[in-house]
Amino acid sequence: MSGSNKSPSWLPVMVGGIVLIAIVVIYNRGPSFDIGSNSGRGNWPEQFQSNGEQIYFTARSSSGIRINAEGGGMHMQMYQSSCVSCHGADRQGRRLMPRFWITAPALTPESLFGGHDDNSEKDGHGDHIKYDAVTLKRAITGGIDPAGNSLDREMPRWTMWQGDLADLIMYLKSPVQASSVAVK
Repeated sequence: MSGSNKSPSWLPVMVGGIVLIAIVVIYNRGPSFDIGSNSGRGNWPEQFQSNGEQIYFTARSSSGIRINAEGGGMHMQMYQSSCVSCHGADRQGRRLMPRFWITAPALTPESLFGGHDDNSEKDGHGDHIKYDAVTLKRAITGGIDPAGNSLDREMPRWTMWQGDLADLIMYLKSPVQASSVAVK
């Protein structure tokens, strides 16, 4: 009977973990764990300039339709994230959670539509031919690079209307705006 009033030894650890998670979520105003990146909502544009930009940041079209994804990492699946969650507000790529040792590739016009050679490790795209509208659609919806190889399983496969997909690709072709990279 002695010791029956003692709490289990794991209880303080569990309570501490819950408190820590709550602090991180509240501090970040949502389930975003930014490691060395500027993808937090404080770095988003105040107003989206196009449907494609809104899709990139919110995974929701300007008409309010949710852009659905299949697959992707645990963080992506848990929080129904968008492109910005992995690729950052500046589209330079960021570390993936919980696999923080992996960095998502950049989605700048140069990294997508420029050639890839000896500098391929810099942008994370590997040594492949440049994307065009058709191959980028295939990468976004099917997870296939221009050479026909599968992209990393962390890359979700997105489902959206063709018009929304065309708008997203137009946004990815556009230069990165200074407002998207301003740090608070």
